[in-house]
Amino acid sequence: MERTLLVGTAAGLFEARGNGGAYEMRPLGLQGKGFVAVIADYKDPRRLYAGTGKGGVFRSDDNGATWQDITGTILYKPIFSVAQHPRTGELYVGTEPSSVFKSTDGGDTWVDCEHLKTLPTTREWTFPNPPHVSHVKEIALLADDPSRIFCAVEEGWLLRSNDGGKTWENIQDGVDFDSHSVVYMPDNPQVIIACTGQGMFRSTDGGDHFVDANQGLNRRYLAPIVVRPDNPKVLYAAASQGVPPMWFSRPQGADAGFYRSENQGVSWEELRGGVNDVIQGAPRCMAVDAEHPDTMFVGTAIREGSVWMTENGGESFRQILGPLPPVRSVLVRQ
Repeated sequence: MERTLLVGTAAGLFEARGNGGAYEMRPLGLQGKGFVAVIADYKDPRRLYAGTGKGGVFRSDDNGATWQDITGTILYKPIFSVAQHPRTGELYVGTEPSSVFKSTDGGDTWVDCEHLKTLPTTREWTFPNPPHVSHVKEIALLADDPSRIFCAVEEGWLLRSNDGGKTWENIQDGVDFDSHSVVYMPDNPQVIIACTGQGMFRSTDGGDHFVDANQGLNRRYLAPIVVRPDNPKVLYAAASQGVPPMWFSRPQGADAGFYRSENQGVSWEELRGGVNDVIQGAPRCMAVDAEHPDTMFVGTAIREGSVWMTENGGESFRQILGPLPPVRSVLVRQ
């Protein structure tokens, strides 16, 4: 099957069209805006929302041909995460410094979820690189309950809201400070999994407490996981060996690996099929084809970017794109 991907990179957004097993790239704009995180509208797939590392938030109503700046009253231009509730259409963006902004009208107007800034623990949030300012790296929304939100703060543990962003808690019990992503399990939202720079952590009580969930993971610096849409017991993950400073000083780079869990994150197995050489790039994003859930994509970054693909549920992978600018997001189009 020939697919189209939208690939958000540090050098703008690109469209990659499948052509006889290969993929042909063309730019879709947002060059010079920093890295790009892109999602499609919950009702209209031609409408796209893109958060950028330097330029704020943009919307396209024509599948990326043109873009409108909808940053509006969002206070900060570095946008690290964009999410939309699949039933209400509410939009959320996470920024640097760490803040969350919400829109109920497709990005025309924004409200600051400002209560999170009053949390006393915000004084402890930081980031290793100058200017040492934390950011909201990923946002998780629960399809069956739009009032429930989790966010991963890099670095500042997790944030939880049970009232649609009006009030927040900083969740620290059992989870690492360097949080990268968090996800609700769709069949049981009491089970929540957090990916961090020090491994995987799992909660079975709605996020009140987390425990180590690294059985089978021989790499611990994690990208977001994906849940198989036709079987929520099956999860996929990608991870790097060591921490970022190491990746630039050794020939194997990030030494990335791919993983699968068939028990909702209790244990993991490494997937080595088709991976004959060391993967130097660090995994930064994952995406699954909802209509063909055996097909999944992993985007990598650091020295250069690449996109890897499996069409058999992780039994084998192949690189389909690269070298690219560092990859931040992959969106699957039909």
